[in-house]
Amino acid sequence: MKPLRDVAERWLAVPDQFDRFTRFLRDNGLLSITRNVIGLMVISMGLTILLKRLGTQSSQVISFPLDLIIGVLAIIGGVALPKLATTRERSYQFVIAGDLAIAIIVLTEANLEQRLMGSLVFGLVGSYIAFFHNVRAQIWHLSFSTVVIIVASIGVFTDAPTTAFDVLGRIIFAISLITVMPLLTQIALALLSNDAQSSELDPLTDLLNRRGLTRRTSELVRSKSRPGQSLLVVVIDIDRFKHFNDTYGHDVGDRVILRTANRLTEWARPDAAVARVGGDEFVVVQIMPLAAVGELLSRIHGVMNGSLVEPRSTTSIGIAIHNGLWSDTDAMDAGVDELHRLADSAMYESKRLGGDRVHTIVMTSP
Repeated sequence: MKPLRDVAERWLAVPDQFDRFTRFLRDNGLLSITRNVIGLMVISMGLTILLKRLGTQSSQVISFPLDLIIGVLAIIGGVALPKLATTRERSYQFVIAGDLAIAIIVLTEANLEQRLMGSLVFGLVGSYIAFFHNVRAQIWHLSFSTVVIIVASIGVFTDAPTTAFDVLGRIIFAISLITVMPLLTQIALALLSNDAQSSELDPLTDLLNRRGLTRRTSELVRSKSRPGQSLLVVVIDIDRFKHFNDTYGHDVGDRVILRTANRLTEWARPDAAVARVGGDEFVVVQIMPLAAVGELLSRIHGVMNGSLVEPRSTTSIGIAIHNGLWSDTDAMDAGVDELHRLADSAMYESKRLGGDRVHTIVMTSP
């Protein structure tokens, strides 16, 4: 039972994945297409509601035409959806509006079989949540859907004859259909996400590895679109690291690596990419206002080399800085590669001079 509980706890701990999945779609040129497809689905739902009422004169439990109003609103929302800004808050509003609209349509329908068919649309909302949000949102959605299905299956507000077996059959059928596929999708995506994330992390320090650094650097440099922003690449190497392993053993060597990783995390800005790219080599990539660069650089030597904790370790640090903007994507990619090369060269210059020092190079655009 413990492994199952551990899996459940990890699954519940998965953060909301709206930003990650949206970024994935955007990076692969699929965001606009996805939003258009979702919009078309919403429009089709609205048209289905209107045609059902206008074509068959569906029996409603109230005289006020709530279904027609929801159908029209769904069409308007489906048209507007691709044009609205993509935010997590609006995504949750979309989920809540969808659940409420389905509940109203289902509960105002007098025919029990039509209620059952309408309740299956909850499964589409669940599938959307599986891709864009997390299991906690899924649980809230399924709890709400289950209550609506139970009320609808009992036959509240209708005179249709029903038995306990009919009610139980409807409830089991509907809940099974709206639950199984979204939950399976959510589990599969969570596992894939965890595998992808773990493949980008260094197992000892939980910092990014080379693969994770490449992805995160790409995200950072594409956000450097305003004047007055600086891009920093910092390369750090632990001085005489082999001495720690040879003298104290690999356990102490690992502690020195972890201590260096913690110092780097303490020094870097919260949005920086901090990576361990080799046995004792680290890289930090960060974007910040030009006016803040001096203060940050003034602290790095003290943070990285000021501790007297035994065994004392120092680092050789190389920093490359780019101010301004690149002309296009190709120039940006080439510029980032050059910054890494310059920072690496600066680090080796610090090491050549005896270590325990910082060497900085400022790169100017051609």
